[in-house]
Amino acid sequence: MSTRTPAVPDDFPHFLAWYGRVPGFEHARVRGKDFHCRDHVFHMRQLVDARYYLHWHYSDADSYGVSAYFQAAEDWLRCRRIRKMDPNDRPRALQEWFFDRYVKDRAPSVWEFREPPAGIGKHEQL
Repeated sequence: MSTRTPAVPDDFPHFLAWYGRVPGFEHARVRGKDFHCRDHVFHMRQLVDARYYLHWHYSDADSYGVSAYFQAAEDWLRCRRIRKMDPNDRPRALQEWFFDRYVKDRAPSVWEFREPPAGIGKHEQL
C-alpha cells in the first residue's frame, strides 16, 4: 500500500495555509461559475442535526452553542456576498476573509514553516 497520490498543490485552495501563508484563492477568479457556498450551508445543517451535536457534545464542548450558530450564519452571508462579486474581485475578498478568520489577533508562530512546493499553474488564466 502506498501513500502516493496524483494530487498536486493546485488541487487544494488552502494549500499555502499549511505552510503558514495566506492562500491566493486564484481558483475563485478562474473558475468563477464553480464558486458556491455549499460547505457553509452544510455547517449550519451540522449545528441543527442532533447526530452531529451528540458527537460534538463529547469531543469539543467549545465548538457549539449560540456563538457557533451566529458564526455559521455570518460565514454563509459573507460567502453569498463574495459569490455575487465580480470573479476578478473574489480572490482579494477571500484573502481578507481568511486573514480575518485565521491570521488576525493570533500569536506569532513558534516554528518556521518550510517553503511550499511550486504549483503547476492549474489555475492560471489562459
